[in-house]
Amino acid sequence: GATAIEDKLQVGVADTIELLGRAGIKLWVLTGDKRETAKEIGYATNVLTPKMRPGLIEVAKATKEEVRTRMAMAFLKLVKFGKLPNYQTSSINETKPKTIGALFFKIGKGWRFFKREIRRFWHRYVKVLWTQSSPLAQEDQALMAIIEEEEKETKILQPIERRRNVRNRADKIVRDYLNSPQGMSQRRTHLRKEADDEITIEEMDMPSRKPDIFEKADSARALLMKGQDFQNDSSQEYRQLAFTDLAKHAEQDEERGLSFDEDLLSMKTISVSNDIVNNEDFDMRKRTTFERFFSTDKAVRHGRLLKHLSPRKVKDNKTDEELGQEKDSETDQKHNGPRALIIEGDALEQLLGDIELEELLFAVANTCDSVIACRVSPAQKAQLVQLVRRNINPEPVTLAIGDGANDVGMIQEAHVGVGISGKEGQQAVNASDFSIAQFRFLQELILIHGRWNFLRLSTVILYTFYKNAVMVFCMIVYFGYTLYSGTLLFDQWLVSSFNIVSFAPITILGIFDRCLDKTYVKKHPEVYAPTRSNEIITGRTVTRWGVFGIIHMFTLYYLSMPALGTVGSSASSAFFGLMKNNDRQRPGDGEIGDLKTVGFIIFTCLVLLVTYKVLLESNSIIVGQWPACRCQKDKGEGWSSRLAYTWIGCLFLSVLVYVIGMYLFSFSGQRIENQYTIAFLGTVSHAFEMSARSWMIIIFVPLTGIVFDMAGKLFGNLFYPTQTQIHRENFAKMNMKDENRGREEGISSDDSYTA
Repeated sequence: GATAIEDKLQVGVADTIELLGRAGIKLWVLTGDKRETAKEIGYATNVLTPKMRPGLIEVAKATKEEVRTRMAMAFLKLVKFGKLPNYQTSSINETKPKTIGALFFKIGKGWRFFKREIRRFWHRYVKVLWTQSSPLAQEDQALMAIIEEEEKETKILQPIERRRNVRNRADKIVRDYLNSPQGMSQRRTHLRKEADDEITIEEMDMPSRKPDIFEKADSARALLMKGQDFQNDSSQEYRQLAFTDLAKHAEQDEERGLSFDEDLLSMKTISVSNDIVNNEDFDMRKRTTFERFFSTDKAVRHGRLLKHLSPRKVKDNKTDEELGQEKDSETDQKHNGPRALIIEGDALEQLLGDIELEELLFAVANTCDSVIACRVSPAQKAQLVQLVRRNINPEPVTLAIGDGANDVGMIQEAHVGVGISGKEGQQAVNASDFSIAQFRFLQELILIHGRWNFLRLSTVILYTFYKNAVMVFCMIVYFGYTLYSGTLLFDQWLVSSFNIVSFAPITILGIFDRCLDKTYVKKHPEVYAPTRSNEIITGRTVTRWGVFGIIHMFTLYYLSMPALGTVGSSASSAFFGLMKNNDRQRPGDGEIGDLKTVGFIIFTCLVLLVTYKVLLESNSIIVGQWPACRCQKDKGEGWSSRLAYTWIGCLFLSVLVYVIGMYLFSFSGQRIENQYTIAFLGTVSHAFEMSARSWMIIIFVPLTGIVFDMAGKLFGNLFYPTQTQIHRENFAKMNMKDENRGREEGISSDDSYTA
């Protein structure tokens, strides 16, 4: 007897892959299956489509020269058609590289050289004088490590030099293959043109035919028709007929061999792609000052809108209808349509390990919409993940998902590892960061919960630095008025309690905040694109939070300190001099000009201001349902799902806890007598119960500070909205339409019932 594990596609794989592709996530399929099986899986899961046939690049098992020549040909073809503009002759022969980039490159190289020389001097002349061990045992190893670093340093080149070497290497590979006997024999099978100008794009295209998977489907149908004539034969004869048909297709695949396009090599560089953005097409002078320094959207900030087009480009620009017609044309489908790369593990062995060939391979794969690597070993899967991480700057976030032990290396090499718990064991799950039961759950993991958590954590990080910066800024400004004597504006116990009283609102936001409903995100997975481009935590966004922190500091300090610090012994802000304990023999109870009271009132304004900030940054305020506890079992949601978490965190766990804690600390001086409690004794009751001016400051100063923040957000959302903000507005409009439609349907049903 024999046992086997059923290996079939799970439910929802094709839909999940389609959503991830629409979200802008590039998908590489790394499998150990053979090429035919991998292609069939690719077509079944929408990784491959029939439209990819003109741009399909297949690299099968062959000799080293054939594999490298095939990849070099694909690389040069993409370069010639403008898909890899950085490798074109005009780019790699630049005589004036970017000054800033070249400067920092030289500084880094010089710094690494300086550190190596210091280490060499230490191990060769200094350390050997105080150590008893033999230099051959330890010092020679350290010196050999330095020599290895120097060898690696020689391979570190500027990007333009590296791309020039890759382009020259590709040209050399093809040229050497042309001069080889095998290349000479294949050259005779192709027609030669007398002049390069006679070559047209259509002549260079491969003949259009059905994808192999559909040809095999037709063959299977014909095989079944033949099988009807062999009904009386044994199953062994019918199985032999099937193997004969499969062998026939395998021979046809081998006979195709290397698709050699010699004429393309002598053709001048052209660019027929409309998706290549050139800086010359846009006029940077059309950008406004606010677009340069205020907008967080990259397209707006870099001047990539239609209004930024140069006059020459505007004149030559086509209408949307013409562009749509051009995209539907046959030529555009052949050259600008989707592309795919299918490569076998044996072919990868001839490319991996060489820095230039690895970059050539990645350049070709990066232009493809889909990449399938078949017959690859676990080590090759990990190497392909390294290939992606090493050849993109800045380094992208990679995710690897697998269900078997052969995927462990790939999962551990990626930034995020996801294991599928299936019938192939738990090795992938044990080595992963997240575990799911079905591949389709990747939709919620990445597009829904991954996006929500990214936005939540980004806001939490920015808010954490913001609130501490505002408090420290106020203390720094006060230092200037005390001649930098070290006197604190706030009591040190207030400073210690700041993170305690302000953690609840931002914690509620970090747990429950949601930007866009999950149904909307699944219908419009494009909303994930700003998350991939790190729209939230960028230098521009951090700077904006810092600027508003400084504005809030000025608002808190300079609107509170003059009103509090100018109250003297002959003036009182209370009604009739006092709000409480109206005693003419004890004047000054309504005065609030002492340091402890002033610091406490400004600190109270600070607590309210940072609470308002959390409410302003929240994408969804949880108001809950009243009453939360119905005392009814199995009817509707539980009480935990009906609580108003936002208001509980802001009002009760932050403001109320702060007020109660300050009263307890103020009265603790009557029981616990030390230098800390005695100094703060009666401060809270004095500020809250004996002065009207303190209440005016506590109410209006935080509101004034948050108004500046609201004005900045309103200006940005109106004139320079982000992609996320646009989707939020569309989602709000959709909800309003649904509510109005439901209200109208309810009214019509009531009318019909009344009639």
